[in-house]
Amino acid sequence: MADQYDFGNLSPIEFEALVADLMSAECRVRFETFSEGADGGIDARHSSASGNVILQAKHYKNSTWADLETSAKKESPKIRKLSPSTYYFLTSQKLTPDRKTSLKNHLNHPSVAVSNILGRTELNALIRKHSDVEKSNIKLWLSSAAVLQRLLTNDIAVFTEATKEGIERILKVFVANPSLPTAAKILKKQHCLIVSGPPGVGKTTLSQVLAAEHCEDGWELVAISSIEQGYEAFHPENKQVFVFDDFLGKIKLDARSLAKDDAKIAGFMRLVAGRTTKRFILTTRKYILETARTASESLDDDQVELTEMILDLDVYTREIKARILYNHLYHSGLEESAIGALLVGDTVSRIVDHPHYMPRIVQWMTDHVRFRDADPEEYPRTFIQALDNPEKVWEKPFQNHISGAARVMLYCMYLSRHETFIEGSGVARGIKVEKLRDFFERALSAFSIESDGTIPESRFEDTLREIKSSFIVLQGGTVNFINPSVQDFLARRLNDVKILDRLSRSISTFDNAADLWKFASEYFNGKPSKTIQVATVILLQIKSGAVKGRLPLEDLAPFLGDLISESKASDFIHFLRGGGLSVSSWINEVELPNLIDDLMFGKYSELQHAQAFGRWLRLQLFKYLSKRDYVLEIEELGMLADNLPMYREDLPECILEQFEEAATESIDSLEPSGIAGHEDRESAIGTWLEEIEKIESYLGHPVDSWKRRELEDDLWIMQQLHDQQMQEMREEGGLRRSSASSGTSANSSSPASPLGAARSGFSNVDLGNMFSSLKK
Repeated sequence: MADQYDFGNLSPIEFEALVADLMSAECRVRFETFSEGADGGIDARHSSASGNVILQAKHYKNSTWADLETSAKKESPKIRKLSPSTYYFLTSQKLTPDRKTSLKNHLNHPSVAVSNILGRTELNALIRKHSDVEKSNIKLWLSSAAVLQRLLTNDIAVFTEATKEGIERILKVFVANPSLPTAAKILKKQHCLIVSGPPGVGKTTLSQVLAAEHCEDGWELVAISSIEQGYEAFHPENKQVFVFDDFLGKIKLDARSLAKDDAKIAGFMRLVAGRTTKRFILTTRKYILETARTASESLDDDQVELTEMILDLDVYTREIKARILYNHLYHSGLEESAIGALLVGDTVSRIVDHPHYMPRIVQWMTDHVRFRDADPEEYPRTFIQALDNPEKVWEKPFQNHISGAARVMLYCMYLSRHETFIEGSGVARGIKVEKLRDFFERALSAFSIESDGTIPESRFEDTLREIKSSFIVLQGGTVNFINPSVQDFLARRLNDVKILDRLSRSISTFDNAADLWKFASEYFNGKPSKTIQVATVILLQIKSGAVKGRLPLEDLAPFLGDLISESKASDFIHFLRGGGLSVSSWINEVELPNLIDDLMFGKYSELQHAQAFGRWLRLQLFKYLSKRDYVLEIEELGMLADNLPMYREDLPECILEQFEEAATESIDSLEPSGIAGHEDRESAIGTWLEEIEKIESYLGHPVDSWKRRELEDDLWIMQQLHDQQMQEMREEGGLRRSSASSGTSANSSSPASPLGAARSGFSNVDLGNMFSSLKK
């Protein structure tokens, strides 16, 4: 009988797991397996009172008989050291009787019998005998010659690659992850499954595996590109699994066009849901589904909600991401020297832990045809660059699959201020949704995007929904990008002065204006014609009264100074002197020294009235220090001490005198006795002394304050008491050295976990062990 499997789609790691499962079933004992890496001669082991049974698996790509012989010779001293009662040597190569005898002689130990040396034929026999093991190893089962042939004749190639090689490639690199059983459970219960998520996370691959499983169980696969095709192929008696890849991506999503299809789609889902002999798998990008739901009541009902599984990178642990990379490299066909270069240093961990990690990028970067003529030594750098700049992942969906309004919203988000907020019991970071609304609505007009027939008041919410969970995430009242790579992509899209000009005409807050100018001035540095254009438009918007909100003067004044200097808009200075922005800022006096210096001696000194404004601000600083109605906070004065050296000329003596007087008054007012808790008092006194040191450093002499000496004495007493209490606890045995201080846990003498151990329990040592087999 011809061998069903050649195991070529399995990596060495997967092959070891398979033979451990097979031998557990055959010997009716449990074999324990070990993490990848230097195994000391053990891939799996069963221990009992009668001795150890050891399994050693040998499976390397393109290995020869000579390689196998050499490997057996290297195992011989390991076996003598281990001295097992029984030793199994298993390989994916075909073995003749003579070769088995030769391997027994090379292994050279009493625990090795010829009958315990198993090659490809014997392993295939065990797989036929233990079909449950075959089915549980999904990659093996789906890649058998018989299954592949059935898949090719059963329409699966319609929504994958129309070749045997294409399907084999998909199955080779597939790594089982938690999304597979979750998806299978939804499909079994609801009969319909919508797999949604951002581009590149593996939606299509998941649907392919689910469909292939059904095909092998005798279901007819019907790959469709329209709902009409589903209705046409529907046979009431047959077991059928319908697959609609890129569901909704092929349908125009405006309200009028969608109305022709949404009822049919929902109706087909209800038809399938009511029959145990039908399954319906759909994949779609999240933003497309949200757009359709916005325009369609039929697609916004509970039935559709129940069938959806959002696939995102949260399901990928560090180990799963590493296995995906490993499988792609192992089956890539890349030059060994390129893979070898990738394994040097920390490149693998940088890839696995990269914030832009995505299976699609890994697939792109392990395509050997793409790198056929590339320098192998440059391969690691090129791989990291692709992750740093993953534009190709976002380009197509941004350009082709979301509405113009959604693109405008993403532009507005990029140029909106990200802040940190308290949301419920946690902390959220992002853009306040209500702050984004006005900017977005103005930008729609600036980009001449006409209404799509929806109620104007709901356009903002509808657009948010369209790109929710694909480009953005919503948390309470905040919105943020789903991945940092979206911001990187948008930064490259915004390098068009025409786009920035339109966005400049849409700004609604000083935050928007300042962020837009910062981007434009940095990006177009050295291109004055472009920066002048943007600066002029922003000043016109501000002057028109369209820009609302307030900024601290230390932020607003330099921003306006840059715009005026760039655009040469002297008329705007007259607007300012007339009180045009009198309510648009507030003064934080401790931040004034740098601004005063810029106005009087620095980059804005040539602007009309700049020095007069600088002298006025210097007067405000004097009033802050001299005409105080309350004792100034020590932290404020410490900050001012940090900022005063930025003023390049000597300050007037009157300001220095008032600064020292205010500081002495503030220090004398400090009362640690009013702070509850020993640790809080100790921390507060430490902070106060740091601020006093800043003040004295600027003045060049100690502050004449009795309180400072009192604070130092109090802090010394507290520290002595703390040290005494710690010593008493040690003597009583009530204190253990923590892992943070000693490098060991409280109840273990083992060394601290290496870097990365906290990430899903998969450390950098585990990572290195996994990839070490690629070196073989």
